[in-house]
Amino acid sequence: MKSIIALIIILSAQNYFSQNVRVTDYNVPVSEATTLRFDGAWNWSQSDNIVTSNHANGNILYQSFYSSLPLAWFLNLDATGGRNFAELNHNIKIDGSFRKYIFEETNWFGFSRLTAQHINTYRQIASDLSVGFGFGRYINATALAKAVRIEGHLMNDLVLDGHLPKETLINIANIIERENEFKVIYGTTYETYWFDAIEHEVLKTGMLTTDGLGSLGILRMRQVLFGINERVNERYYGWDTSIGILFPLTTEDKSAIGNPNLTLNNRYSFPISWQTQINCVAEVFTPMDSLFLKQIHLRSGVDFIYELSNRINFVSAYRLGIVKPINESALLQHNLTASFWYYIENNIYFTVSGRFTKHPNTPRIMSSSVGLQYNLF
Repeated sequence: MKSIIALIIILSAQNYFSQNVRVTDYNVPVSEATTLRFDGAWNWSQSDNIVTSNHANGNILYQSFYSSLPLAWFLNLDATGGRNFAELNHNIKIDGSFRKYIFEETNWFGFSRLTAQHINTYRQIASDLSVGFGFGRYINATALAKAVRIEGHLMNDLVLDGHLPKETLINIANIIERENEFKVIYGTTYETYWFDAIEHEVLKTGMLTTDGLGSLGILRMRQVLFGINERVNERYYGWDTSIGILFPLTTEDKSAIGNPNLTLNNRYSFPISWQTQINCVAEVFTPMDSLFLKQIHLRSGVDFIYELSNRINFVSAYRLGIVKPINESALLQHNLTASFWYYIENNIYFTVSGRFTKHPNTPRIMSSSVGLQYNLF
């Protein structure tokens, strides 16, 4: 296993340093992205004349991200629902945050965050509000990843005779980011002007083996930019850390609202290579009363994404939860998932997944599923 991991790192490093541009070279004043994804699965089994499993579930994930020099906001919706025989269940969570940068050159910001969650066992929606300050910034470099993917196709097709200069790839990425601008100005014919602008940047390098990109070059651009037969995963880099006060607004069982909590949040994202993305998050809570630092909740997680090819992705995630009640030992919760996503077409993935779950005082649970995932955008 260690040798496989080492091989992946070596191959990723070779690809990373063979490029003239790195992900962290992409620093834009405005960065944004929106994702809407749906996936579902159905598990059914029968022994003799007895149905032993009849479980269906679906998940909707919506993420909206915007970051500029003066302000940034994030909105996440994660909704899961299913049916196990006659029993219905759901888990819906909304997490929205807004931040205002105080000193643009130093990345200091003040923030507010609202979260709300409802599970089928709740009597009402559980919600809380956080306010505080922090430091850091996130950049969405997906457009640059698309530019590098286009470059790779053109080199393989012998349309280019080498890697494009860093400045050219960054300019192409900026043009890709401006797709909506081309739509507004040119309407239904915007693709012609959009592709012409990209081709103009490539022509300035003098590295084309022909007089222009030609029909093959246009085909490759369309495949990458419109997700035809392949898809470029989101690429983020950056980090932020924040400290604040969390005020409970409502509780799931309609009980009395407790005291505020001191919270510490950290996030980190970095594409190790053009095929590999890692995301990390950690949150710590402790009551601001007599239980301060005696009762602690910690939630942390790591996501690892590796593109085996333009069609096949390996996606894994690990979540660790630690609850430290007063005068008691810490309780650990483990959740590990690993999936292979095979891109079919029209934003549809075929997925094969495995999951391992271990909660305190409960048996270990191992499960697997096969399903379809649809990325609406």
